[in-house]
Amino acid sequence: MPIVKPTYQLPLNLDLPEPDEQNISIEDARIKAEAARKTLEGMFGKVGSPKWLEDYSELARGGWPWRVAAYIAWASSPRIGREPRTQDELAKIHLGLTSDRAIATWRRKNPAIDETVRLLQAAPLFKHRAEIFTALVAVAVKPEYKSHNDRKLAFELMGDHVPTSKLQAELKRRGMGLEDITDLSDAELMELARAAEDRLSNPDEANNDAP
Repeated sequence: MPIVKPTYQLPLNLDLPEPDEQNISIEDARIKAEAARKTLEGMFGKVGSPKWLEDYSELARGGWPWRVAAYIAWASSPRIGREPRTQDELAKIHLGLTSDRAIATWRRKNPAIDETVRLLQAAPLFKHRAEIFTALVAVAVKPEYKSHNDRKLAFELMGDHVPTSKLQAELKRRGMGLEDITDLSDAELMELARAAEDRLSNPDEANNDAP
């Protein structure tokens, strides 16, 4: 499906002549850009074509200018094995530009470019989100010491884990020590944990209690 360009309150025009095209006519710049675009898109399905071409196509269909779409697709692909290797090579080989100065201009004008790069880089994780959580649960529920870190992460995600430093601060406020919690009921322990989390997440309240 098309990767739609994020919409900002002030639309930014990225279709202006590029810095290295300003000494040639608008028509010549258009012809140059169109030739580069056709060459890039003509690589679809061919041996040795960039692996990011499919993402480029979806970005272009989503409303991005073709050169910007190519940059985003390239920048969001894995760094290891990325072709071409550098941003400057991308500009010269696939975008029909004499340098990568235009790319810096696009990114400065439109923060949606870097935002989209980050989203595409994270996309593989979101595709397997359910499997990741399933694997986390499968390990966390095992009653063995090797599962400690998985249990800790699970409790943090659920909001049930309170770091020791927060718990100690709340105990000190109440005039108690860690040894005192052994006599508390489950309900009292839960109330203590919630109080520690609430107090330490509210710096103003915590500061008011400071001696």
